[in-house]
Amino acid sequence: RTSVVMLPLRLGMRCMCSITVTINEAKAKTAQALKMVGWDTEDANLQAEIMTAAELCGNNQGLVKMYNPALMAPSPGASKPTIERDTPTSAVINANQSPGMLAAVLAADLAVTKVKASHGPIAIVSAYNTSTSSGQLAFYAERIAKKGMIGIVLANSPEFVAAAAGGKAVFGTNPIAFGIPNSDGPPLTFDMATSAIALFGVLTSKAKGEPLPDGVAYKADGSGYTTDASEALEGGAIATFGGHKGAGLSLCVELIAGVLSGSAVLGQCESKKVAKNWGHTLIAIQPEALVDDFAGKASSVITAVKASGPNIRIPGEKSANIAMEREQD
Repeated sequence: RTSVVMLPLRLGMRCMCSITVTINEAKAKTAQALKMVGWDTEDANLQAEIMTAAELCGNNQGLVKMYNPALMAPSPGASKPTIERDTPTSAVINANQSPGMLAAVLAADLAVTKVKASHGPIAIVSAYNTSTSSGQLAFYAERIAKKGMIGIVLANSPEFVAAAAGGKAVFGTNPIAFGIPNSDGPPLTFDMATSAIALFGVLTSKAKGEPLPDGVAYKADGSGYTTDASEALEGGAIATFGGHKGAGLSLCVELIAGVLSGSAVLGQCESKKVAKNWGHTLIAIQPEALVDDFAGKASSVITAVKASGPNIRIPGEKSANIAMEREQD
């Protein structure tokens, strides 16, 4: 069973309650709501699977997206993603205004297929012209890693994040994720926003009427930090993590996931928000082409790191434990 926080339909309302439903019920109800706002069965089921997977492990990219199902409706003129610039080891996906979730799954699967077909060590697939967030990037990185390959996933998004205090928002939350095959268990996944807090973390705080953590968002006048989620979203900006290091990493994601994919280019459009053209870049690497027993050696490294001291937490470990507990309830 999975605990699901039911958010209010109007963001100004407080809601401190939660309900518990089975995983299958969460998927089914979410898919039903998506079909009611215009998605076909295939696309509704896939988006429901991705959001429920995020909810299952406690990620804030989960069913919070469904607080107002109408916002998840297909964009006007949207159609199925199509493949462009196809080569044996690369491709570009035109999402045709489909959600990032649909484009990212197609990109992940296509990258794996290309690596297998080419017998080479690497394939890269990008996607552009997506209309919404792809959600939890670990889902796609793990999807690649479950096929025995290293998965690297990057995504950009509209202007919500400032490069430094006093600056206007220029970056998205610009996450990056890795999936690493592991011979002793499920793949290691590491998924992080290059912002100090994910966008849906801010939206959740706003919906629940709760303050943001200190130091994650700037005031609208640029004079310092704010804990008001509404101010951060309306005139203010989210901060990057780790100061200039986070800003540098966010810039690199903007270039690799945004510019390289063919999505809206900062400085060449009115705004990425107006363009509604988000980008993703996914890379699949066959490690056995480069080294023997990568998964076994990765397991050795993970075990050694875990044993190196007290309170060591491996990336993805907390999420995996939450998911395991909920699946067993």
